[in-house]
Amino acid sequence: MDFQLTKEQKQYRREIIDFARKNLNDEEYFEKFSEDMWKKISDFGFLGLVIGEDYGGLGENYLTAAVALEALGYGCENNGFVFVVNNHIWVSQNLIYLYGQKEAKDKYLADMIEGKKIGAIAITEADSGSDALSMGTYAYEKDGNYLLNGSKMFISNGPIADVFIVFAVTQKEPVKSYTAFIVEKNFEGVYIGKDIEKMGLGACPTSEITFTNCIVPSENVIGRFNEGHIILTNALEWERCYEFAPHIGAMQRIMEKCIDYVNQRKQFGKPIKQYQAVSHKISDMKISIEMARLMLYKIAWLKDNKRSAYSEVSMFKVFVSENYIKTCRDALQIFGAYGYTKEYPIERELRDALSCSIYSGTNEMQRNTIFQILA
Repeated sequence: MDFQLTKEQKQYRREIIDFARKNLNDEEYFEKFSEDMWKKISDFGFLGLVIGEDYGGLGENYLTAAVALEALGYGCENNGFVFVVNNHIWVSQNLIYLYGQKEAKDKYLADMIEGKKIGAIAITEADSGSDALSMGTYAYEKDGNYLLNGSKMFISNGPIADVFIVFAVTQKEPVKSYTAFIVEKNFEGVYIGKDIEKMGLGACPTSEITFTNCIVPSENVIGRFNEGHIILTNALEWERCYEFAPHIGAMQRIMEKCIDYVNQRKQFGKPIKQYQAVSHKISDMKISIEMARLMLYKIAWLKDNKRSAYSEVSMFKVFVSENYIKTCRDALQIFGAYGYTKEYPIERELRDALSCSIYSGTNEMQRNTIFQILA
């Protein structure tokens, strides 16, 4: 495997960082969604990253996408907004592009690439978090379409999304089966709850969604009917790679802030970088960044070669999330009381990071998956 990025990839990385720094760091929107920022990143063309040119996208390969998402996480300090972008691209728009019927692609993709419609995925329910396949939402065929009933909880992008990828039970006997549907917020019977307040990622609105006798057109089925578990598995594979790629960029950004601080801050007559207890924390940050980046590029290489990365993304998710949290926690320790104040960004970075060991499947579940593959 060649680990050298191309000249074009390096240039694209610089352009994304420059764009994000100039357009996506308005402090007013660190804790709430910004429609203006959404329009800016749409106009920049970022939302069409891996969608084919025949649908108006950029048609980039998955390694370039990995570089781009890491760059976005580095340049954009609004972690919640990055989360909105990732949910839209990888587990909504991308699923329509890869598995949707032609009618659905023609109907939704152009508007999603241009940012006219925001996407989300709806899997989690109040009583089925890690045990996603125990979901109660169900759908059945009626008059050539499908009738959808149930509710989903903690749906990222929920209050702002126009298009949802909804997973529902479509067969209970003899084997429980699932199907993925494209559901618009304006479909009759769709009710979106209020934004749920969270300790972090405030710029990514989250809500409950309820479906009551919601009629879904047959052309809005994604993949094959009763084979939604395959789409779900693939969706989680994309999510566990690319939603965690920006965390590597964020870790790099935080490490650089720590380096600047330890060069300026003095205690007992010398810069605190000269104390091993401090310097080792920054060394650990660098190790984590390099290891995470290698894992990311390997997964992107696997996807570009049309190979499964199911076990790799579970390992990547665990490694990145735990080291991202550790990086933020160590940064708080380095900054001391200053880091604990709202005046500095470190406390917000830590709040934003903490959830990454939970979303996209808890780290405990990822370890179960890894062991099951091994044993």
